Amino acid sequence: MIVLRNAMHADVTRLVALNHAAYPELVGEGIVFDAAQITEQIERYPVGQIVATVDGAIVGAIATLVVASASVLAAHTWADATGDGTFRTHDPAGDCIYLADVYVDPAARGLGVGAALYAALFTLCRNERHSRVVAGGRLFGFHEVRDAMTPLAYVDDVIRGTRTDKVLGSQLRAGFVVQGILRDYLHDWRSASYATLLTWTNPDLRAAVDASRRATETERGHTDELTSR
Repeated sequence: MIVLRNAMHADVTRLVALNHAAYPELVGEGIVFDAAQITEQIERYPVGQIVATVDGAIVGAIATLVVASASVLAAHTWADATGDGTFRTHDPAGDCIYLADVYVDPAARGLGVGAALYAALFTLCRNERHSRVVAGGRLFGFHEVRDAMTPLAYVDDVIRGTRTDKVLGSQLRAGFVVQGILRDYLHDWRSASYATLLTWTNPDLRAAVDASRRATETERGHTDELTSR
């Protein structure tokens, strides 16, 4: 049985090892969390750091912070949004939760850990009465076709079900909606540094969020692709 709880300082060593095991290809890029980053995350936003355990052992986790929607619904990078993983950008007065990372022990994949963590994320958003969850999702399989198609075409294929991507597929199943493409999101050879801009809208506050979205779209116009500065 999967049990969810908030991360504690005693979990830091295990979480560092888990993050490295989940993203071995990103260790060399300096993107995975170290002990100082995870410690700071817990201190800045303790309720937003959630771990999943099976038989008492941590098998997955999510790392989140609160920001203003305007800062992440436009073009941004992972480093911009998360303060390089330290969560120094956490804003208690912000209106949305930013999902900085979700990671699962490779040995525990297939047990429903990811789905349980996403459900906990959305419950957190509703309980804290934030307008939405925002995330950037790396295009895990894009490197295979990057010379033959654009990131937007790749994402459209995954949404239609004519192509599979294990990361985007799990995010769509969880309930995220693709709002656009982020360029230079993080240095990652698999995705060619592209990511999806993902949102999940709090159904308890949907009317207010829809009105805000319409105002934002009217102001900036529709764009199919977002590019970072």
